[in-house]
Amino acid sequence: MVEASSGGMQQTIQNKRLVPESNTYLKSIKSRHWNKIAIYSVLIGWSVIVLLPLLWLLSSSLKTQAELAFNIWGPPKDIYFLNYYLAWTKSYMGRYMLNSVIATAVAIVLTDICATTISYALSRFSFRFNRVLYYLVIAGMMIPIHSAVIPIYIMAMDLGMQNNLYALGMIYAAFRIPISVFILESFMITIPKELEECAIIDGCSYSRIFYHVILPLSKDGILTITILTALACWNELLVAMLMLGQPLVKTLPIGVLGFIAEFSAEYTQMSAGLIIATVPNIIFYALLQEKIVKGMTIGAIKG
Repeated sequence: MVEASSGGMQQTIQNKRLVPESNTYLKSIKSRHWNKIAIYSVLIGWSVIVLLPLLWLLSSSLKTQAELAFNIWGPPKDIYFLNYYLAWTKSYMGRYMLNSVIATAVAIVLTDICATTISYALSRFSFRFNRVLYYLVIAGMMIPIHSAVIPIYIMAMDLGMQNNLYALGMIYAAFRIPISVFILESFMITIPKELEECAIIDGCSYSRIFYHVILPLSKDGILTITILTALACWNELLVAMLMLGQPLVKTLPIGVLGFIAEFSAEYTQMSAGLIIATVPNIIFYALLQEKIVKGMTIGAIKG
């Protein structure tokens, strides 16, 4: 009897100990549940904020001009695809898109070449004033391109660089190099120096080390600066308006503005043109967004 009573008391004590632990576990589950609800609510709300203007733009591009005047926010009653045909043919959207591709491609090539070589020199070699040069280069990040439009315009007039897509790409590249060096230098500096030492022992020169060791290991960082440069140059408007005056060399953002004249405005065709101009950006970023995040964070993770 004594042993049975003592065993019952021990069981009761163990049950009392388990009750607080179970309560704590239930509270933690509830806390995680509410945290997930809060996070998903914020994400859903942000998605609505981002997608709603795009959906409204798409809806406007499928309406007639008369319907848009009386039905601004509602969906189209009849789908009107003629706006896309007129935007592409009547307003030379194809030509403007080609001009944007040329200017963006020039900016990408120059930015990648300059950023990779500068980042390699600053990250892999120790010399006097190394950090001074680094901070001098990235100081350009503090100068936005639109704050220098007047000097750019004067320089372009003096050098005869107006109405030149290649000159526009060079200007874009000059303002993309600082941020690209900032990203790529922090990426290259994490590459182990033992790899270079092994390559030197095998007889590689610094140029071969750069092309066959550093560049392949930095492909994620290079892809990141390429994507960021492409997105920034594709959407730029103000400098392009100052540099390009002839109709045949206008870029896509300038071409979209052509739907608004002094005494008339084709808002439905402009909406179709904006959709055409936006789709490449959305597809480009959606396919490569993982590379952008990886390239932006891998340096910090390795460090």
